[in-house]
Amino acid sequence: MFYWFAYGVIFVLSKIFCPCRFVGKENIPPRGSFILASNHISNLDPLILGLSCVRKFGYVAKDSLFKNKFFAFVLYLVGTFPIKRDSSDVGAIKEALKRLERGTPVIMFPEGTRGGYARLRKIHSGIGLIAAKSKVPVLPAYIEGSDHVLPPGAKWPRRKLVKVTIGSPLTFPEN
Repeated sequence: MFYWFAYGVIFVLSKIFCPCRFVGKENIPPRGSFILASNHISNLDPLILGLSCVRKFGYVAKDSLFKNKFFAFVLYLVGTFPIKRDSSDVGAIKEALKRLERGTPVIMFPEGTRGGYARLRKIHSGIGLIAAKSKVPVLPAYIEGSDHVLPPGAKWPRRKLVKVTIGSPLTFPEN
């Protein structure tokens, strides 16, 4: 219930502050699980990707976001689960696999942290393991412009267009 309330609030705020244009929405399966794997350039990216289709997503987020008990409570309410970024987090991998098995799509950022357009970071191996074990498709996504809506140090968002391109589903063998 809270997820859909939050979705509605974010939908309205996105129309005001960051109108989103989604290219490739036809690549999103109408049902069943998949991994939506995207670049990460702004704190707004998980919210923007959640608007890509009217489905309930699971979100992977760094464990430090869960230190504040109230914020952690809200994150759990919207389907977010923590991952330890500096180690192999078997618990987070199991949680992602469990959600995918239940049919919940999961949003992941394979680079593991925010970065700019020019800085491609190393892809962490966890997403490959999860994709191979779960046998679900991976939809690559590319976000442009969200870093201009809420640039580092900004206190208020700026109205800017955000473009999200969603690619064709990719599948990977278990090995």
